Amino acid sequence: MDGVHDLAGKQGWGQVPHTANGPIGDTFKYDWEHLGYSLLFLGVSKGIFTLDEVRHSVERIEPRVYLTTPYYERYIIGAASLMVEKGVLTQDELETMAGGPFPLALPAVSPGRPAPEHTITFEVGDKVRVRDDHFAGHVRYPAFCRGKVGTVQHRTAMTWPFPDAAGHGRSDGGAEPSYHVEFAGEELFGDDTDAGAVVVDLFEGYLEPAV
Repeated sequence: MDGVHDLAGKQGWGQVPHTANGPIGDTFKYDWEHLGYSLLFLGVSKGIFTLDEVRHSVERIEPRVYLTTPYYERYIIGAASLMVEKGVLTQDELETMAGGPFPLALPAVSPGRPAPEHTITFEVGDKVRVRDDHFAGHVRYPAFCRGKVGTVQHRTAMTWPFPDAAGHGRSDGGAEPSYHVEFAGEELFGDDTDAGAVVVDLFEGYLEPAV
């Protein structure tokens, strides 16, 4: 889905400061931040929702709330929203525990979709194009690579549920491998870029031969 969460490659935001991960203990800056992942993995382990459903729920957070909310708090909102949507909690119960109003994700606008039929298995070195489609539901490709051509660098040995279905709680999406696809910086962003190349991990159903 095209939303406020998909900001990579957008004009006007400048470079993103980045530092490599430190020791495990440095993962969380504040004591409360672990709650987001705790709720996420609790719900997944209990079969209440899938990881892709949580990602979709985070994507559905109202844009003004999304942009003013820290990363881990978004996952608290996402997991809590699913708890309400799945009937585990009511919004009143949630707000009683929170001690006041609690923002929830906006309703989904799409029922999801299964993987495309007749996908192709690619090999390292193959030229591929990302499907140029616009889908209102959850997807796992950044908008900046839609319709762009890259080269397969690696194919995973394992398969995972197709996110466009799993993100909506569907079980008819099948499972696919993913590919590491390298794109030239100019292919993605034009001549005005500092990127020499960008590698994106993409599900098989998002790819087609580049002809």
